[in-house]
Amino acid sequence: MGLPFVASCVFSSCQGSQTEVTDSNNSDSIQILGTDSTLVSDTLQSEVSAMLERGVVLERVQTIYSLIKQECTYLGGSTDTDLLDKAFCTKSWNQLLMAVRRQEYLTNTLFFEVNHWTMSHDSDLVSFEEFEVRNMVFTDDEKRAQVDFTVYEENSYIPARIELVYEDGQWKIDNFYHLKYMFNLRERMWEYLDGNQMAYLL
Repeated sequence: MGLPFVASCVFSSCQGSQTEVTDSNNSDSIQILGTDSTLVSDTLQSEVSAMLERGVVLERVQTIYSLIKQECTYLGGSTDTDLLDKAFCTKSWNQLLMAVRRQEYLTNTLFFEVNHWTMSHDSDLVSFEEFEVRNMVFTDDEKRAQVDFTVYEENSYIPARIELVYEDGQWKIDNFYHLKYMFNLRERMWEYLDGNQMAYLL
């Protein structure tokens, strides 16, 4: 009688221990799954957020250049570039532009030989197509994006790029690139100033 009772107790004890281990393992599994799910959720949210922001940037740029095309058509190829700069470009860009205008006045020279909005001498029959968000960089301090597009004239085309910065709740243009001749307009502006307007910029 004693032996079966002891065996029964031992068996019950083992089952109890096994149940505790199993419960413990299940608890660990749940915690791990919870952590993994959070990581997956955060990653998914980041990717969705980036996709949405790319869409916002693309729509913003397409809207701007649609207005420029209308302006060119209505005015027969001429546009008020300074007004466009004030409306759609960053504070930093406009400050640099003012320094260039001042330098043009002081030296009686002309910096802008090509319309930087249309990348063309003759903007009468210009159109803008094939917009593509190529790069987006988010840091704690700023958000930047690059958009490539093509400027079509009557008998030629020009690949172009703009760089945008998120400023005052809007995406604004901070630089222009003429990809056919590979020039960076902001760099060209600094070269034109040649350090003469540093005090003015500061």
